[in-house]
Amino acid sequence: MSQALHNSLIFVALDLVGGEEKARDLLQKISECGDILSISSIYKRYMTPARVDLSARIEFVMRFETMMSVDQHLHLVLSLCDQGSKGLNQRSHVDMVLLAYDDLILMSPRLTLPYPQLHTDPLIIRCAAEAWGQYEHPIYQKTLSEISKTALPAREAEFFKQGKSLVDF
Repeated sequence: MSQALHNSLIFVALDLVGGEEKARDLLQKISECGDILSISSIYKRYMTPARVDLSARIEFVMRFETMMSVDQHLHLVLSLCDQGSKGLNQRSHVDMVLLAYDDLILMSPRLTLPYPQLHTDPLIIRCAAEAWGQYEHPIYQKTLSEISKTALPAREAEFFKQGKSLVDF
């Protein structure tokens, strides 16, 4: 039985404070299970209308190739999420979401693929299109590049830095 390579999109969000170092660590751990093929630009998303950096997050999407099954992939993503700690000695909060896995359509209590907010969140669709613009959404039958062209502007976010600065390809 041969194992096929699977492609996925993974969304990552971390606290701005301490987030870059945490992102590098996450990407190192993920790369032990497959190959990071591409990574979007990193955006700073403000969590309050006051646009205060201390409450902002950095967000990006990566395209990942692996031999893991979808269940193994979900386990990896969930195992790398954490809530961080509060106070002066704060660790960065990590959110990771499996956005897409090949052209799989799945709706279960544990996982919905493609992720419902993939096409509704202006920042997520923009980042996903940067990471894998040719991916054809299996329900809408349009590429992420096509979907992102009609997305609303991500007004609560701004460019932070190039995603490739986090990894060496």
